[in-house]
Amino acid sequence: MSIEHLTDDELDLALVGEELPAPAAAHLSSCLVCRRRRDSFLAAVDGALGEDPDEATRTRIREQALSAWSGGSRKSHLVQWLAAAAAVVVLSLLPLLGSNFVSRPKINTDAVLTEVDDVLSRDPLSAAASEEVVEAVVPAPDVDGEGSWS
Repeated sequence: MSIEHLTDDELDLALVGEELPAPAAAHLSSCLVCRRRRDSFLAAVDGALGEDPDEATRTRIREQALSAWSGGSRKSHLVQWLAAAAAVVVLSLLPLLGSNFVSRPKINTDAVLTEVDDVLSRDPLSAAASEEVVEAVVPAPDVDGEGSWS
């Protein structure tokens, strides 16, 4: 005869203090294996938690953390904030200043548009695609006349 022990879900309910169904609660109270599973888990949790440090240790650690966090005097923090603010101002003004120093070449837009119109009027497909693509889409007619366009 095999004994059915508590499932993991039922054991989880027992560990967190939830009420078990009546048959599971009766089994837990009478089964040494299931009680040992529950007790060993609770002992592991208690061992991992440990004890809280005494008040003197807590105060010492708190003071060390605060001194490490503050790091320096109030004056050095003010200087760091002012330096950061100055850097933000300079970086935000760079694009405005840079536009005056960089000379952009003058473009003759009429000449560019005329050239584009010439290319498109000759062969619009070759203006947008490479020569290989043009040959694949529109093959050149055969010179000997056998391949004719329909």
